Amino acid sequence: MPKNFQGVSEVIIAGMGGSSFGVRVVTSAFSDELVLPIHLVEGYDLPEYADETTLVLVTSYSGNTEETVSILEQARVKGCKIFAITSGGKLKNAVDSGNIPGYIFDTNYNPSGSPRTGIGYIVGSTLGVLTSLKFLEFSQQKAMRTASFIKHFTELLSRSSDMIFKISSKIDGYSPIFIASEHLVSASYVIRNFMNETSKNIGFTYDIPSMNHHFLDGLDFPNDINKKYIFVYLISSLYNERNKKRFEIMRGITKEKGINDIAITLGAKDKLDEIWEAIIIGSLVSYNLAVAHKVDPRTNEMVDLLKRELG
Repeated sequence: MPKNFQGVSEVIIAGMGGSSFGVRVVTSAFSDELVLPIHLVEGYDLPEYADETTLVLVTSYSGNTEETVSILEQARVKGCKIFAITSGGKLKNAVDSGNIPGYIFDTNYNPSGSPRTGIGYIVGSTLGVLTSLKFLEFSQQKAMRTASFIKHFTELLSRSSDMIFKISSKIDGYSPIFIASEHLVSASYVIRNFMNETSKNIGFTYDIPSMNHHFLDGLDFPNDINKKYIFVYLISSLYNERNKKRFEIMRGITKEKGINDIAITLGAKDKLDEIWEAIIIGSLVSYNLAVAHKVDPRTNEMVDLLKRELG
């Protein structure tokens, strides 16, 4: 990493869809440890305040995401520090040509080729960059513990898939609304994306406490809401006590409205591990729904169509 990167005043991370998973997971898991502001930009334009004291981390699995490439060009004009995370495309060309530093990952461990299933690359590289710059602390020992947790949790689910099938069966036929708080808001975003892309099932996310200031008053109409939606609560022992209370009250209110729900209680004792726990469950549920819907979980026909229409 260039030495002058450590003197920046803030970090802007540009990424769309699955390429935004890294910044979402890392900033939520380490929110109480980050030593400088980190902002996610999803779109074509850099904020006006970005300048030579800003590190712009451009993240694109393919390396060709047009919004992210636009951010790269603007960062150059503004004189920002720039670092790329990618597997190929225009971003890889920029790194290979020596124009910008970056990390190019090999996609061999993601045979589906889909950015969302390459989440380990995006989260891992984002962690690596921010750790090497000392913007957060994520030691090799911690990395090994996290990897061990992921391995053991996936093995546990592979031995008994009852929970995954129960959740999938209960969601099938509904539009799930994933409700989370604090660090698990990032996980709910990832799960929602998997639900949309993998199982071709519409889904939404809301977060507590923010939604408690408007959402409940909107449950009266349409009057068949209980036939269309199911609430999926992501429960954590790590939440603020007031937020735990909010979940209890809200579940009671929605039950009185006759709305079906599922409570997924996470069991890890670490924020990052708990995020992975939720993501693994969500990705498996979305795959099971894809099977039930008889759709190809690997493809993104509608997203590809939109990109072709854009030209």
